Amino acid sequence: MEENITDKLELYLKDLEERYRYYYEVERNKKILGEKVDIFARSYTEHFRKVLTEKIKIDQHYTKEYAMVKAERGFIGKNEIDRFSQFLKSLVDELVIPSVDVMSTTLNGVLITASGFSEEAINFAKKFEFSKSFWLGIKGWCDIRLILVDLKKEKLYSNQKGKEVLSAYKIKSFSGGDKT
Repeated sequence: MEENITDKLELYLKDLEERYRYYYEVERNKKILGEKVDIFARSYTEHFRKVLTEKIKIDQHYTKEYAMVKAERGFIGKNEIDRFSQFLKSLVDELVIPSVDVMSTTLNGVLITASGFSEEAINFAKKFEFSKSFWLGIKGWCDIRLILVDLKKEKLYSNQKGKEVLSAYKIKSFSGGDKT
């Protein structure tokens, strides 16, 4: 049983890492602010408008996105979700540099468990909100998506902001097909 849980967790992490590699720079087993994350991914996207020719840009800005993925074998309660959300909030000061060139930064906090979440933990995650603007939005803003992946029940949970990307975290079922 223990080996099956570990296998399932490792297979999902490898699958998630491969999905990230298409659009992100990916690091495994990274330590950030004293906390170990299983996957750390970052993406920078440049947006601009042009006029008349390819060389004349009217304006441009960047969007940044980070993903911190933490995997646990054990059952996760509300306190662990609260600690993880506080960790994500502390990353805003570490990763976000307000600038007129950066429109938005999004932090995706993904917590995976092979043994399930408590109802309190799920409810806490669904109600979690974080959005911060810098200099009235002129220097951008930051949002946090909180996503829970329950490999035991093969279910996904998220806060409102996380619903934007929830389908990207589908669990490939070991019996075939995708689970959401």
